[in-house]
Amino acid sequence: MSEPVVSQPGVFEDAHLKSLIDTYRQVVAQRYTLCSPTDMGRMLVAPPFHVSRKIDGELWFLRVRQGDSQLIAANGRVLRGDVPVLSEAPDHSDTVLAGELHVPKPDARERVGDVAAALTSDSRLLGFAAFDVIEHDGVSWRDMTYAARLEVLREILPATGPVHAVPVTTVSSPLDVDGLYGDLVEATGGEGLVVRCSDGRILKVKPEITLDLAVLGFTVREGSSGQELRSLLVGLHFADDTWIPLGTVGNIADAIDRKDLLAQAIPLEVPSSYRKAASSGQLYRMIRPELVVECRVLDIQAYDSKERPIRQPRLTMTDQGWDATSSIAAATLINPVLERLRTDKPNVEEGTRWQQVETLVARDASATNDSGQVDIIRRQVWTKTSKDKVDVRKLLVWKTNRDVADPNYPAYVVHWTDYSAGRKTPLTREVRPAMTEAAAEELAAGLIAANIKKGWELTP
Repeated sequence: MSEPVVSQPGVFEDAHLKSLIDTYRQVVAQRYTLCSPTDMGRMLVAPPFHVSRKIDGELWFLRVRQGDSQLIAANGRVLRGDVPVLSEAPDHSDTVLAGELHVPKPDARERVGDVAAALTSDSRLLGFAAFDVIEHDGVSWRDMTYAARLEVLREILPATGPVHAVPVTTVSSPLDVDGLYGDLVEATGGEGLVVRCSDGRILKVKPEITLDLAVLGFTVREGSSGQELRSLLVGLHFADDTWIPLGTVGNIADAIDRKDLLAQAIPLEVPSSYRKAASSGQLYRMIRPELVVECRVLDIQAYDSKERPIRQPRLTMTDQGWDATSSIAAATLINPVLERLRTDKPNVEEGTRWQQVETLVARDASATNDSGQVDIIRRQVWTKTSKDKVDVRKLLVWKTNRDVADPNYPAYVVHWTDYSAGRKTPLTREVRPAMTEAAAEELAAGLIAANIKKGWELTP
């Protein structure tokens, strides 16, 4: 086999398989329900239960083809070449498996953050734990029961090795599931359990996470005795002395007085160029990061439903207040609950460090481009000389290379510059975004047709 190669996102182009994978992700994602250990008894009502340990990795798909197996990420990245995770794939054609790409650790829990590092530096470290069948011998996953798909996995994959089937235990009682949680999660520090119920639901049972977060903003509401706190915008302190908001929390423990918390927040209010709207429509009132709260969260999500990295603004505190300088691949909090104020942590920067979530958040370097590097597609300059002045018009078209990492960025930008020394406003600019290169070229052609007439000369 050839040397291992990891592509950029969006490279995978097989229309049939891409549609199959996308449909699987959409349907299965709707069946997943986050569940805390204390809620298992209430939610486990449809036995038998197929139980497996949740592996802390990234969702990838293994396409098994004789002599040319490949791993495909949900965002269209492809891994090919001579690495154990591919060379030891089963000798079976026409099979596509869903699983967790991870870095196995014999004596410790695997971490999702290790996957991106291995893909960049040494893909030989990777393992693939298959948990479902997408297609086998021309039959789609939708035409097989989970029990039948489980039998296929056990038939074609070993129980251990670089490519293996996730061990699954089938039990009939919630007490048995609770026992497996103790053995596979509590005793080992595992990430959690995956429990497939006979009614089609899939539970992700995970220990709740506790974070110390900085309060960055607040909203208010009318209570029974006047205004009180409605919700908080919370975040963490990043290494470069910026702050990353991770979400909002309105679920506040009864022991916390909302009016008292509002009274603490109001004197800290500062101006902000960053705007964040609450679900009620009101904007968060931004404050200096001087309050620390402890929040319990059910999960931390690093990717959206389309497997794109979740991005958050990078905020800087200046003399004029908050300033949003850029965005960063980060995360968002799932089901946060404010448990208490951490008045014992006066050093907010130290107490709310980003390191609390660093190992929980997958940071895919391929999907992040903060370097500012762009690809110039087209650059043309025209001049027009009259008497003692020279007018200049310039067209610039570039590919941003930011659209995969951040869907808010256009794929292409068309920039038109018009300089005329005799005008009241000598320099004017026009910037137009485009989603495709063809659309960018069409915009460029329109600008040239509207602005380049007789007397303008194209410079070499």
